[in-house]
Amino acid sequence: MDVDPDQSVLEERDRLQLLVANSTDMLARHAPDGSYRYVSPACRELLGYEPDELVGRSVYEFIHADDVAAVQAAHAEVLDGPRLRAAVYRIRDRHGRHVWFETTGHSLRDPVTGELVEIQTSSRDVSWRQQVEARLRESEERFRLAMADAPIGMALVGLDGRAVEVNKRLCELLDRPREALLDRGFQELTHPDYLDNDLAYLEQLLADEIPHYELEKRYVRPSGEVVSALLRVSLLRDDEGGPRYFIAQIVDITERQRTLDALETASHELKRSNAALRRYASVVAHDLRSPLATIGGYVALFRDHYGGRLDEQGTRLLQVTDRTVRQMSQTIEGLLDLSRMQSGEPGQEDVELGPLVKDVIETIRPQLDTVDAELRVGTLPRVRGDDALLRVVFQNLLSNAVHHRHPDRRLEVVIDAEHIAPFWRFTVVDNGRGFDPADREVLFESFARGRNSDRPDGSGIGLSTCRSVIEHHRGTIEAYPAEPGARFEFTLPALPDRER
Repeated sequence: MDVDPDQSVLEERDRLQLLVANSTDMLARHAPDGSYRYVSPACRELLGYEPDELVGRSVYEFIHADDVAAVQAAHAEVLDGPRLRAAVYRIRDRHGRHVWFETTGHSLRDPVTGELVEIQTSSRDVSWRQQVEARLRESEERFRLAMADAPIGMALVGLDGRAVEVNKRLCELLDRPREALLDRGFQELTHPDYLDNDLAYLEQLLADEIPHYELEKRYVRPSGEVVSALLRVSLLRDDEGGPRYFIAQIVDITERQRTLDALETASHELKRSNAALRRYASVVAHDLRSPLATIGGYVALFRDHYGGRLDEQGTRLLQVTDRTVRQMSQTIEGLLDLSRMQSGEPGQEDVELGPLVKDVIETIRPQLDTVDAELRVGTLPRVRGDDALLRVVFQNLLSNAVHHRHPDRRLEVVIDAEHIAPFWRFTVVDNGRGFDPADREVLFESFARGRNSDRPDGSGIGLSTCRSVIEHHRGTIEAYPAEPGARFEFTLPALPDRER
């Protein structure tokens, strides 16, 4: 069956018209000056105009003033030859808003004369793409500014370990110009002792086993000087999730490390010195205890045999000697307690503080009865610690209350405890003479005496020993003036609920 050529042409024309009518791109034919000769129906969706409203009007009526020059340049290239040329510009829609268009155009010429007949264009809305690109540029600019002005060293590092970008602070930190850093991998800048650890973390990061890593490492400057730094590295991935760059943040901690090293050295020296002092105090205390006991015995014998024959001055001198011997004995016992307490870690046993405090009260009962003291003891808990050392705390606090009682009123002492998780807070409150608030810290120093202390007895070690014991038990102790008297508060870790 023969096919009518005219019919085929008509069918092809219909198909082309259908294609043009349904294209989402706006197809147009322009006169050489740029005026519209034909516009496809897509202009309704893209610009809000009917095709007939655009025909006969110049495209330049609608182009944003800032983009006219770019469109004219593309227009000129199309006029010079048949090449396709894409131009991106803003065009005003029916509502006065500007839409980003991307237009591709080519020239159509007379095959015989070569004269330009018209320009054919295809335009599409690329506003979304422009917005994405604008946000990307803005993001990149923010990152660039943040990196450039950052007070810490920063680098964008490729997967081969070479820096793609570095900031000024990193150049200063490593004492190298920017070009030198871009020309080297981080392996060349890292101290050899820290390289393996860094590489191991990088492998975990690339394997997506960790989201980032942070470590202390050291870098080497051209002079050979070593710089201590805190390095934090994260991975920047591309749109498909593949690794693209490492982002490294580097903080100079050289001075901090020097300070820590100096503190560690000082700490070791202090521990050594304290150990020597404890040994010395222990030896001296033991060596003095025996002769002092002998002196005390002779004083007692002298008082028993010759006390009645002494005149007033002799009696006073004997009393001073006896008091001095007792005070020295207290000081020696305090030194021995302090030395034993600081020579090792406290014991870890369950201690019932109620019975313990009753035993302490009975031990110092003669002191309490002498001043007719009244004691009130609340319900005390069970804690974990060193039984002997905790006895020293309560004994010293009670003896301190006796020593600093007020001469015009009966001594009253209240001992109580309150659970404030995760600690027990203990209070020992007396109605004695109290102390000057300015002496709060001085009270806990060895051999220190407050401004209100006018008593010659007492070793000046008791409260210092209390603080050492409590701190060895991971607690704290403080002193506060009371009305009247003084209030001592200290804490001890509470047992877990299941062990109470």
